[in-house]
Order: sequence, then structure tokens, then C-alpha cells
Amino acid sequence: MDIQGPIKIGVVNDPETTGWELQMNFTDDFKSADLEQQGKVFAAYLADLAQEINGREADDANRAGMLIVQQIGEQLLPHIQAGEIALEETMIVEIGREQAFSLTDLING
Repeated sequence: MDIQGPIKIGVVNDPETTGWELQMNFTDDFKSADLEQQGKVFAAYLADLAQEINGREADDANRAGMLIVQQIGEQLLPHIQAGEIALEETMIVEIGREQAFSLTDLING
């Protein structure tokens, strides 16, 4: 499944650690929007993601990946709305192997 929204997501196996990395970058369109618009766009993205999650079966691998993105996004939202995130930086979150496979299915599916 292709994730449409203000972030681009990648999963990388980091050979220097025991885990995997979830790498998130904001799109150029999102970065160029004003702060108020960024908050609205990101909140709408999370609402759309929640709706998509609710429409999936509990054992759907894409759903599991979406839940990870949703959880991270919900933590980021207030910081995005406040302008506290360096949007040009890549955000890296260490994740476990199972989460990496769920996200890989979601990104490549």
C-alpha cells in the first residue's frame, strides 16, 4: 500500500544495532506550508489513517504497520502544531523486527 500524506517512510536494517530503523521525512509540499496549514494537514492525515485502520481486519499486516505510523504521528502532532520539529531532518525511530516487517509490507504492498 502506498502511503499518501505529509511524510515519506522507509525501513532500514541497521547492521550496527540489533534492530531496524523507521526513517521518516516530510514532503517538500508539507515543509513549504505555513505552520497553521502544517498542523491542519498533519491532523487530517492522522484522521484519514485512523479511518483506514478501522476498516481493516485485526490480523491485516498493513493495519499493523499503519498503527505504528499512527502512534508516532500522534506523538508528533502537538510538536508539529507548535513548530518545534525540524522538518528538514530525517526522524529515526528504532523498531523491532516484527514491526519492521509490518512496515515493510505496508510500504511495499
